[in-house]
Amino acid sequence: MLGRNRRAALWAARRLDTIGIARPKGGNKLGKDKGGGKDDKRDDALPLLTPHLNDDFFPEPQVTLPAMPLCEHVVEDYVTTGLSLKEHPVRFFREQLTGLGAIHNAALREETIAQDATVTVAGLVLVRQRPGTSKGVVFMTLEDETDIANIIVWPKVFARNRRTVMTSRFLAVRGRLQRAGLVIHVVADRFIDLSGQLPWLRDGDLFSPKFSGGPWPEDDPLPLRSRDFH
Repeated sequence: MLGRNRRAALWAARRLDTIGIARPKGGNKLGKDKGGGKDDKRDDALPLLTPHLNDDFFPEPQVTLPAMPLCEHVVEDYVTTGLSLKEHPVRFFREQLTGLGAIHNAALREETIAQDATVTVAGLVLVRQRPGTSKGVVFMTLEDETDIANIIVWPKVFARNRRTVMTSRFLAVRGRLQRAGLVIHVVADRFIDLSGQLPWLRDGDLFSPKFSGGPWPEDDPLPLRSRDFH
């Protein structure tokens, strides 16, 4: 599959069953036979590079596949490796986040934003912590395409938003900015769970009407799991 883009390679790989060189699903495995004798290969197994089988015997019309959008490439990177060097998932939602008033997480470090100013940030939920010594305070870390944002959730706010705080994977948070030297936090007051929008990364159809109002796909294409400590 070298020299092909991801979608073309997947298409070609699926055709291996058609031309008879994919590994059979049934049959005996390599190793000892049913009688417990010496190692032997399966009768129905064919090596991947079988010289007498090729596409010439199984003609197929040429198919021009649509280009895979960058957001779908990112999803497939996360599925296979848990990360992507091509782009950050949040970047594809930046227009919608700007509409919510969310700033880039990196902007929290700018001195133009005053202490105790009300800000909105958003990102993928990386970490949730509720240490036994915190007296019920929850600490969260959100990541967007620019930086991380540290979120503090006081017990009363957590009690009102428990489900959102504990289950969201993609979250927008509104609260007060607090700085103490190099340590910067947002003390949360309100939350918007954006997790349901992540499946549209796979479709690459982020700006269709169904993105903002339709039912979400049932599959879960972006395997994001936060680290939660209690």
